[in-house]
This record gives sequence, C-alpha cells and structure tokens, in this order.
Amino acid sequence: MLQKLQRHLIALDSLLHDGGWLASAGAGFFLASCAALIEGMALGLRFDDLSFVAGMNWGLFLGVLATGTAVLIAMCALWGNQTPLSTVLPMSGLCFVLLLAGGMGGGNIYFSLGLCLPLYFALRWSFTEQRFPFGQPKIPMWVTWAAAGALFLAFTLVMGCASILRYKTYNATNFDLGLFAQMFEYLRKTGHAWTTLERNRLLTHFGVHCSPVYYLLLPFYMLVPRVETLLVLQAAGVAAGVFAVRGIARELFGDSPRLIAAACLLYVLNPTMPQGTLFDFHENKFLAVFLLWAVYFMLRKKPVPLMIFSVLVLSVKEDAAIYVAALALFLLFAQNWEGKKKEQVFTGMGMIAVSAIWFIGAMAVVRHYGDGVMVDRLRNYFLPGSEGGFADVAMVVLSDLGYVIKQVFTQPKVEFLLWVFLPLGFAPFLAKKGSAWLLMLPLLVINLLTDYVYQYAVGYQYTYGTVTLAIVLALLALKDCKPALRRGLLSFAAAASLACTIPLTGPRISFYREVMRVNPDRIAAVDRILEDLPRDAEITATTWFATHLYQWDRVYMFPNFYAPSQATPYLVCKPEEAGDDNLAAFILENGYTLLAEEAFVRVYVLD
Repeated sequence: MLQKLQRHLIALDSLLHDGGWLASAGAGFFLASCAALIEGMALGLRFDDLSFVAGMNWGLFLGVLATGTAVLIAMCALWGNQTPLSTVLPMSGLCFVLLLAGGMGGGNIYFSLGLCLPLYFALRWSFTEQRFPFGQPKIPMWVTWAAAGALFLAFTLVMGCASILRYKTYNATNFDLGLFAQMFEYLRKTGHAWTTLERNRLLTHFGVHCSPVYYLLLPFYMLVPRVETLLVLQAAGVAAGVFAVRGIARELFGDSPRLIAAACLLYVLNPTMPQGTLFDFHENKFLAVFLLWAVYFMLRKKPVPLMIFSVLVLSVKEDAAIYVAALALFLLFAQNWEGKKKEQVFTGMGMIAVSAIWFIGAMAVVRHYGDGVMVDRLRNYFLPGSEGGFADVAMVVLSDLGYVIKQVFTQPKVEFLLWVFLPLGFAPFLAKKGSAWLLMLPLLVINLLTDYVYQYAVGYQYTYGTVTLAIVLALLALKDCKPALRRGLLSFAAAASLACTIPLTGPRISFYREVMRVNPDRIAAVDRILEDLPRDAEITATTWFATHLYQWDRVYMFPNFYAPSQATPYLVCKPEEAGDDNLAAFILENGYTLLAEEAFVRVYVLD
C-alpha cells in the first residue's frame, strides 16, 4: 500500500515539475469554456457579444475549471504517468476551438489563426515521445483504406447534398453552373460543347477554355441527365483525391497508419476542398485528383501512369500546363529516382515538352473558336501603349522585381497565403530541399501575380491545383521531420483545417438547409412557372433563373457582359431585380408586359 502511495506521489511530483500544473489548468480551462459556450448557445448568446459574459453562469465555469483540473491531477497520480492529461488536453482544446469556430460565421483568417494558437501549445505539450497519448497500439494498414473510404463517402454525401441544396434554393448562379449545365445538355444532344449562356451567343465552350475533360464526365451525365448529376460528380471527383493522398502518405511515411490517416484528414478538411465545391461547377475542381495521382506515380517511379495522369491534368484547361511543368521541374531537380536516373530525366523532359505543346495547341483552339486566352487577368503587367500579352508579363517579371513584389504582397494576398498555409500547419516551410518549392510556381503565377480578385480568394475554382501542390509540399517536408514533430504538426494541421473550414462552410450549409425548410412551397411554385415556359422559346433570365433553364437551347443572361442585351420573347427575373434601373429600362424600352408572378419570380412576355 505504501509502495503504491509512494509511486503515486512520485508521479505527482513529476507532474508538478514538468509543466503539469499549467497543462492541467489549461485542460480545465478548456473544459470550463466548453461548458460555458454550450450553455450560452442554449440561451441564444454569442461569444462575440459582451452580453455573453453578462449572462454567464460563473458557478458552472469555475466549478468545471476547478473540478477538471483536480480530477486530471489525481488521474495522473493514479496512472503513474501523464497519459490522462496528454489525452484530455488536446481533445478539450479541440472541442473548445470547434465550438468557437462553429459560432463564428463568414470566415476570418485572423480569427482562425488566433484559435490555432492555444491548440498549438496544447498539442506541443502533449505530442512528445514521453507523453504521446493513446500509447502505440498496433493498427492494421487496412484501417487506412477504411478511413479513406469513409472520408470519400462522407465528403461526397455532405458536399453533394449541400451543392444540390444551393441549386434547388435558387442560390446557384449562371457563372459557373448554368452555363455548364446547358453545355452538358448540348453535349448530350449533339456531342458538341455549345452554350448560349457563357457569352450570350451560341458558342462552343472551347472558344473560352480548352477543357476536353468534360467528355470524361459525359457518360455519367448521359445516364442521369440532370444538373444534380454534375454536382455529385464534382463532389466525388474532389473527394477521390483522398485515395491518392493515402498512397502518397504510404510512400512517404511507410507503415504508419496514424500518419496516413492524418494526411487523408489534412486533404479532406482543407478549406479549399469543401468551400470551393460549394461554388457551382467547374473543371478546375478535377485538378486535385489528377495532380495527386500524378505525384503518387512519380514517387512510385512509374513513368507511364505518371504521363497518363499528366495528360489528364492538361485536359482540364489550357493553363493546366503550368501544373505539369511544375511537377516536371520537381522531378528533375528534387525527386531522385535511384537507379533510374536516365528514365527520370527523360520523363521530366517529356512532361515539359508535352505541357508546352498542349499550351500552344490549346491557345490555338481557343483562338480558333473564340477570342483567345483570357490573358487580360494579368493586365496589371501590360506595358503602357502595348496591346498586352504574355510577352509583356514576362518582361515585367524578369526586369522589375520591385513591381512584382508590390503586386504580390498586398493585404488580401497575404491573407490568402494564410488560408493556404495555416491549414497545413505551415509545414511547407520546413522543406529541407529548396527545389521542392518549385511546386509552388503555380501559386505565384495563378494566384498571386494577377489582380483578378477571385484568383486569390479561397472558395473559388482557382485554388484547387495550387493548394493541392501545397499539400504535397507539406507532406514532403514532414517526411524529413522527427517523428514527434511530424505527429504533432499533422495533428495541428488537421485541427487548424477544421478551425478554418467550419466558419467558412458550416454557416453556408445551414443557410441552404434553412431556406429549403422555410420555403418549400415558394420554391415549388417557382419551379412550376419555369417548367411551363415553352421549350422552343428564346428566354432572357437573370443569373439565378438562367441556371434552372439549362434544358432550353436558347437562353441568355441579363445583364449581358459582352454586348448590348437583345430582347427575347420571354424575360425571367426577381421582382426586386425588375426595379433595378438597367433592367427596368430594358423592360420599358422593349415593351415587355408581366405574364406571371409567383413567390420570388416574375415572367415578362414581349408584346
């Protein structure tokens, strides 16, 4: 009995002299804060309003704080080690962060950064070799396949349903869902990627972007020709990248199921993946899965499948050439194929050649069918008096580094960089080989050089390729870290991803659910009015309704961003939109009269 008591006292003494008191108090504080936040939510109080403090139950808060701290100290003494504390501290910290993140809608990167600081210190204290929670029980490798499969299904189900809700509640827009839905209807009927909604005239999408990847999706759409099919395909396509991440992590971390599962979480929880999936439909979303498989086969030293997936990356868009070129440069300068040096050089040079040929050919296709590649998104580099183009951009970048730095390091772009690297635990900055940063070349060109705001904002299609390569860079950097640091950083990164993703995505999903719950009859009434429009009619519609008229062959969007709007027999808009000066003048000038009005839609007919 005395020996047991002595052992417990020794453990308690060790706890007291190793930051245990502070860690125990920290865990108690997290538990007390969680209790206060839960009670506040039940009372309808928000933590970002000082009325939260005024209505706070201090007895509950202080009671949980004292009890939690004391119980943890006692448990450590009884256990003879710090396992209870090293387990409860990060878990209670994570619950605290998730509760705060869930109560902060809209997403604020500085707030998310602040949330991650206490979580970082909790994980740093807990995830050492001596204190690592849960011990080291043997986990079979099949668990990683199960985890990847579960994450794939969960992401596809949640984000597919949320995307459909966004569409069903008339929150989806023509750019970029309506135009692609109509394009797939034309693909199904004619085999050609025609659309009237992209430039308000009958034009093939290949006159805007060269994206043969859509033909890979066409068979699925032909089986179930509905816009919902596209949204589920997109969610599944993004989610499928988790299987490639599992393979990459297996190559980098060996037989470590925990690290492999954590890497899968790092991908699925990254704010780019769910947030961007909720923004309509776009070919760029498929960059993630193709790039990840290309990286996997690069690590496996498999040149043939590497080239196949490089071609799939290129099939997404004309500018996808930069992603393949970045992978090729990484292969040539950083990735070492031991015993296959010649094959490595041949493959890398081949990837560069294929990407260059593709870019030149794709630009020619876009010029032939349309107005050429949209280089105007780099117009901030066009020289005075010139017509602009890639030559101007190259001259400025090579000759005036100060101007480039001024364009790249603006507040919105610095915030964007935080959105990229905070969910990765800033792990890419631990990369020991500078050549690995070649993977970040697309981040500079696609997201940072431009002054087109959507390209450096999380939640749109332009981040999928660059963030995917940032994830790869993070995993490569973690490979060379010590085991304890690797475990801690992966855990922190997964938690930081939640702290960033929940405030961004959670309120949006809740909003779409609430709109559908409150307005089912109004939505059904609008659906009926649109269905009654003649299928052979030409229709002009505002962005919310153009998306739901994708099955009509001749539907145009108001306003027309590319030419003066032309009157069509039917005009569809919201009542409040009809009061807008431009639309009101358009209705008056063309002699439209009101044909029908229901809920939040008006249909006008041309006299």
